[in-house]
Order: sequence, then C-alpha cells, then structure tokens
Amino acid sequence: MIPSTPTDLVAGWWRQARPDLDTHSMGIFGRLRRLHVLAELEAQTTLAGAQLTSSELDVLITLRHAETPLIARNIAVLRGCSRAAMSNILAKMEKRGLVVREPNPADRRAALVCLTDQGRRLTDEVFPQRLAKEADLLSQLSEGEQRNVTEALDLLINAMLRRSPLPQEAADVLNTRTTGP
Repeated sequence: MIPSTPTDLVAGWWRQARPDLDTHSMGIFGRLRRLHVLAELEAQTTLAGAQLTSSELDVLITLRHAETPLIARNIAVLRGCSRAAMSNILAKMEKRGLVVREPNPADRRAALVCLTDQGRRLTDEVFPQRLAKEADLLSQLSEGEQRNVTEALDLLINAMLRRSPLPQEAADVLNTRTTGP
C-alpha cells in the first residue's frame, strides 16, 4: 500500500488552508481520478500502435455489438459524452475508414452510424490486447482482492445512481437499443 498519495497531499493542503472543509470525499474520488489517469496511460501503450484513443475504441466496441446501426446521439448517450464530442470522434473515425454514416430513413436529421469491415477487424484485433493488458494489471491482486474491489466500486456506483440516476434517455437506449430519434 502506498503510504501517501497525491490525493492525501492535496487534502492536507486544504485542511491546512481551510480547516472548515470536509475533505473526506477526496480520499475516494481523488483515488478514482488517479486510477483513471493511470488506466488511460496503460491503455495508450496498447492503442498507440493502432492509432486509436480509448474513446474511439469504446465507440468501435459499441458499434461492433449493436444489433442495428446507431445514431450518433445514442452512441453519445451510451458512452456518456456530449453530442459534439461524439460528432468529432465519428468524423475522425470516418476519415480513417472505420465507420460510415448513412442516411436514416426514419429521421433525415440523424445519420445511421455503421462499422466498416476495417473497423470490425481493428476492433477484433485491439480489444483482446486491451483485455490482456487489463488482466496483467489485475494479476497483481488475488481473486479475492479483485472481488473486493469490484464490490466496493459497485457500492459506490449504486449509491451515486440512487442520488443522480442516469438520464432516462440513457436507460431508454440501453433497454431498447433503438436507432430512432
């Protein structure tokens, strides 16, 4: 175990500067942010050769398993990002031949996004590499420790969902996987 983390240091600064603040939450959320940064750095080593970002791979995975073509808005909801960010990601991927956007007969304002054969091949090549990297990172923990981490994260996720549930739009997309507006 790390005796002190950057989060602990920053929390200490705040306790000294503003003793009236409760910095307790920093112990968890600071560690989650640091974990996210470390996970992204590890992912970059896997994705660099494929010239993909984590966000792009997540979109490829979403499209790879979609039962039907998806509209960009629904992909953005599923990935938890803004429509503008998704439009930017899709434009870059379309230029590289990983996805195509086709007219949506149900809604002229929203194109259907489809994975190309090249996008499917790249997803099937890169995703197993990412899984292997993650498995290697988790190999530092016993199965019991991995279960404990999973259970603790589930506790936090469920607590947050009780307080701030996903927008209904996200639940609708997850439940129906619709391509409509």
